[in-house]
Amino acid sequence: MGRFECIGTPVRADETRSAAVCRNAEGEERVVIAARGYVLIVHPDTGDCRQLPFPEGWVDYPFASISDKAGRYYTGAGRMLMVLDPFTAEFVWWTKGGQVPEEEILGFAFAETEEGTVYATTYPGCKLIKVNPDTEECERIGRLSNGQKYAMSLAADRQGWLYAGIGTQQAGISAYHPDTGILAEWLISGDDVAGSGQVHRGTDGEVYASLPLAGEGQEAQTRWFRLLGGEAVPVKAADVAPSVYQGSGYQKLYGHLSGGRTIISWQLADSELAMEEADGSTTVCPLHYEGWGTSLSPMTQGPDDRLYGTSNHPLHLYRYDPREDELVNFGGKVVEEGGGGNICAYAAQGPYLLGAAYAGGRVHMLDTRENPGLGRDGGRNPRLIYFDDRIHRPRCAAAHPDGQHILYGGFPGYGAVGGGLGIVHVPSGTVTVYPHDQIVPFQSTLGLACLSTGDIIGGTSIETPGGAEPAAREAVLYRLSWQERKVVRRWTLLPEAREISLLACDSRDFIHGLTSDSLYFVFDPREERLLQRIDLSDWGGVVRQGLITADHGGETVIFGLLSGTLFRIDPNTSEPVRLADPPKEATSGLAYINGRLYFGCGSELWRYCII
Repeated sequence: MGRFECIGTPVRADETRSAAVCRNAEGEERVVIAARGYVLIVHPDTGDCRQLPFPEGWVDYPFASISDKAGRYYTGAGRMLMVLDPFTAEFVWWTKGGQVPEEEILGFAFAETEEGTVYATTYPGCKLIKVNPDTEECERIGRLSNGQKYAMSLAADRQGWLYAGIGTQQAGISAYHPDTGILAEWLISGDDVAGSGQVHRGTDGEVYASLPLAGEGQEAQTRWFRLLGGEAVPVKAADVAPSVYQGSGYQKLYGHLSGGRTIISWQLADSELAMEEADGSTTVCPLHYEGWGTSLSPMTQGPDDRLYGTSNHPLHLYRYDPREDELVNFGGKVVEEGGGGNICAYAAQGPYLLGAAYAGGRVHMLDTRENPGLGRDGGRNPRLIYFDDRIHRPRCAAAHPDGQHILYGGFPGYGAVGGGLGIVHVPSGTVTVYPHDQIVPFQSTLGLACLSTGDIIGGTSIETPGGAEPAAREAVLYRLSWQERKVVRRWTLLPEAREISLLACDSRDFIHGLTSDSLYFVFDPREERLLQRIDLSDWGGVVRQGLITADHGGETVIFGLLSGTLFRIDPNTSEPVRLADPPKEATSGLAYINGRLYFGCGSELWRYCII
C-alpha cells in the first residue's frame, strides 16, 4: 500500500470581492472589504483592521456591495443577503434564502434611491428585490428579464427610476419605477447582440447606460445613453461621467473618501489599502486578516521535475521542489493580468511551460530555467503572449509530439456558445485560434489527446457556463487531422453525455475518457469502436485535470483522480484499478513526479507515494 502526505497550504491570500466607503451622520468613515466568508473593516485614518465573519458562520463568495446614506454596508454571498453597521462592527440584519428561496445568488448588483431605499438583483432569475433592514423585509419586485440570467449592474436616477444592465446572451437595459410599479424589460434593446448592458450612477448624479454594438474584430464598440425618468437619450462617450464605483468585475469599490483622498488599491491579495492624499502623496495601510487558505487549481509537472500550480481567486503562482522539499509562493503580481482568475491547464515543450488562464483566455509562457519573477530589465517570467475570449475559460492543454506546438481549449466568454481551439507555436510564441464552427459547432473542447500519428482527439461539452442556452444536445469526440488542420471525424459515443471532461491516450493509441457524470470509457479511433464503459460515480465526481499519462517504472501508465478515489488503468484490460481513497475530498489534480501523485484538497497540497 502507498501512503498519503500533506505538503501544506501553498497560498494564504484572499480575493477582494467588492468594497465600499461607508460614512455615518457624524462624518466618520470606514472602508469595508468583502471576501469569501467575512468582511474586513478598515479605518482609513489609523489603518486599524477588524475582521468579522459572516452571520451564522456562512461561507460563500460576494459579488457586489454598496453603502447607504446612513453608513450601513450591504452585500450578498450566495443565498445570504446581509447588512453591516461598520461603526459598531455588527451585522444588523441578514437573510439566507428563505425570502427568495429559488435564487442561488442574492445581491449580484446594488443601488440606492434618493430616498435611501436599497435594491438588489439576483441570479439566475434576474430578479429585482427591495431590501429594508429596518423592517427586516426583503420584497421581491419581479423579473428584470424573462430570458436572461444576469443583471450585473444597477443604478437609480434622481426621479426614483431604477435601471439594470442585462445579459449575457442578449444585451439590454431594463427599467423599474417603484411609485407606478412599471417594469419595462427592454427599455433599450441590444438588437440581439451578445454581451451585457451596463448602467452606472455617475459622479455628476446622472445615470448612464452602455450597450455593445455588433461588429467584427476584438475592438469594443459601444453606444451610450443618459437615463432619466424612464427615458433614454443617446450621448457621446466623451460626455459620460465616471461611475461612483471604481474598478471592474467583482472587485469594484463603491464611494469615495472625503478630504480629497482617493483610494487607489484595496486588494486583499496584496494585503494593502493604498490611498492618494490631497497633496499627491501616497499612504499604504497594511491589511491584516486571517485567510482561509486559497483553493488550488490544477497543477502540473514542469520540465524541471518540479510541481507548478496556481491558487484560484486570487491567482498566486506557486512551485514545489520535491528534491529540496521546498514550497514557494511567488505571489500574484508575477503573473501578468492574473488578478482574480487561475491557470486552468498546462502543457510543456522543451524548457517552456505553457499555462492557459481564466479569465479572458490568457496564455502565459514560463521558462523553467529561470525563477518566476520580474527581471531587472523589466522582462517577465512567465510572459503573457496572447489572450482570446473565444477560449475565455480554458480547460485543457496538450503538447504535440512534433516538439514545437501546444494545443489548448475551453469554454467561450459570457453569452457565447461554443469555445475555440488554440494552437501555440512555442518557438515563436504565435497563436492560432480555430472557432467552434470549424471544430464542433456550438460546443467547447474540454479534453485533448495526441495520437502517435500526430492527429488530435478532442472531447467536447455542450455546456455554457457564461449564461447562454446550450445549442447542442450531446457531447462528441472528434479527430483533428494535424496535417490539414481540420476535423475529419466526429463520433457520438455516449448519447446521454453532455460533457466529455477528460481524455488521455495510451501506448496503443486507445483513448481513455471521463464524462462529467464520472462515466469512464475507452475508444479505439482506428477501428472507431467503443471498447469499455464503466460507471465510476461511486468513486466520486470529476476533478479538473484528473486523468494523466505518466512514465511509471519504465511503462506508460494512465492515472486518474475522482473526488473520492485515486486509480490507475490496467494496461492489459483497460479497466480502472483503485489505488486508495484520499483522506479528504480531492478538488484539483493531477501531476506525477518520480513515483508520487500530487493533487489538491481545497487549499492543501497532497501527494500519494506509490509503492
